Amino acid sequence: MKKLISFLLVAVMLFAVMAPMASAANERTPVVYIRGNGDGIYYPDGTLCVAQLEDLSLGGDEGGLDKDTIVEAVVNILKPFVLEGMLFDEWDNYGRAVYDEISPLFPDSGLDENGNPRKGVGVLASTMADSVAAAKTAWYYNVNSAYCFAYDWRLSPYDHVDRLHEYVLQVLKTTGQQQVSMYARCMGGSLLSAYLERYGHLGLVKNVIFCDVLSNEATVISKLFSGQIEFDAKMVERYAGQLDFCGQTGDGVGFAFSEILYEIVFKTMSFFNQINVTDKALDGVEELYEKLYKALVPALLHATGMATQVNYWTEIAEEDMDAALNLVYGEKGSELRTKYAGLIEKIQYYREHISSDLDGFYKSLDEKEIHYGFIGKYGFMNAPFTADADLLSDSLVSLTHATAGATTAPIDQVLSDDYINARIAEDKGKYISPDKQVDLSTCVVPDRTWILKNAHHDVIDCLHPIIYAFLNGTNENADTVYEKLGLGRFLTYDYATNTASNMTAENSADYDFITRPIDEPTTETRLAAFMRFFTMLLNFITKLLKGELDFSNLLG
Repeated sequence: MKKLISFLLVAVMLFAVMAPMASAANERTPVVYIRGNGDGIYYPDGTLCVAQLEDLSLGGDEGGLDKDTIVEAVVNILKPFVLEGMLFDEWDNYGRAVYDEISPLFPDSGLDENGNPRKGVGVLASTMADSVAAAKTAWYYNVNSAYCFAYDWRLSPYDHVDRLHEYVLQVLKTTGQQQVSMYARCMGGSLLSAYLERYGHLGLVKNVIFCDVLSNEATVISKLFSGQIEFDAKMVERYAGQLDFCGQTGDGVGFAFSEILYEIVFKTMSFFNQINVTDKALDGVEELYEKLYKALVPALLHATGMATQVNYWTEIAEEDMDAALNLVYGEKGSELRTKYAGLIEKIQYYREHISSDLDGFYKSLDEKEIHYGFIGKYGFMNAPFTADADLLSDSLVSLTHATAGATTAPIDQVLSDDYINARIAEDKGKYISPDKQVDLSTCVVPDRTWILKNAHHDVIDCLHPIIYAFLNGTNENADTVYEKLGLGRFLTYDYATNTASNMTAENSADYDFITRPIDEPTTETRLAAFMRFFTMLLNFITKLLKGELDFSNLLG
């Protein structure tokens, strides 16, 4: 009997020791999530610092701008535009006027000349232990089981890496785990890259997923900052349709056009598209556009603070960087370039360690035994004034950059039969998307790359099953995730249900604003476009004189 009791006691003790070990082994890998911009930026007293355009209240709402203020600002900007720019081709005062009128709306959104916050503005953070503990009660953790790291998204990623490392250590201590998995979206990709570059060798990171990250180049921002612009009326006409679509769905930048505004925008763009080629009537537009751009864009970037927000500079392609620095800060040795030398040094530091050799950076993750993958989206246009307006994109970052290397057809075309047959002959046919627009075989890690068609940059919830299967697994790839979830590497988004399904040739049609026919200019189509434009203009003037237009509902 004594032997039996002794045996039972030993068994109980072993069970008591083994149970926590088994529990820890079965517990999911903790996930640290790094968002893009959007976390609140606060003054030291805890009040919010308005730093984003979407936070502004225009049109006389409480706390916003009244109409007289708006009218006065427009007049102050138009005077140098017309009296100096248009008449005498002098644009310096126009740029200054834009800065003077816009900058008061963003008093502390920019950083100082050394890339540091003004007036102590930053993320409102408690102690590290408190923030980790609070993560489990936060809405994001409850939905996605992730520890969400808060940071000032304007600063250089390297300003945050040490604090992020402390956060990772605290998560490991709290969970009792040996490793975390990490997940970054949008601008968060730069911070995650900087963290892995500095701390990835410690073996604390198991899996990493880069989702829609801008750190491989945010196409729109790269071309915007570097002044690589083109005026293509056909692209502008198509983009107007995208704005209307985004306005209806509530995703991204868009306006739900009223009927009259829809007529104005589309018929005007159609008219411009026709005469631009046949008459060469707009030959001077591109030259004027370039002069306007060089005066307007640097002024806007400085006025809104974007020019000084170092994290935006991490999204500029290596080949565009020098042109961007010259446009925004002037040539080397200029007064502005000298003043912001400290900030530019932070830009160059990230460039030296990450963006100047992205291939080398991803190879280093392999050497550190960090299992990483990518998710990208497409089906939307980049801004129509950029040189890359026809790249497959989620409206902000091209699919090629989001996936670190996918080969794509232009937005309204497919890969050639010769190209596809060559990939099939190389036994890489499985990497060709069912819509024949994408080849993933050229990505850094094609077997750990997923794409979602017809989804805007803002769409994410429907991808969480794939993301968390990858982050909580061991050496997961597209094939193993498919076995678990039935979702493959090629997916299509359904706005009506907010779901992703496997892409097929049947469910992967482009949106109407992409496929909408745009007539190639001929004498006949030019005349038709002019008649549509003239009829629209006459109709607009008639309704305006009769008082039949409701401007309060102009954007639907």
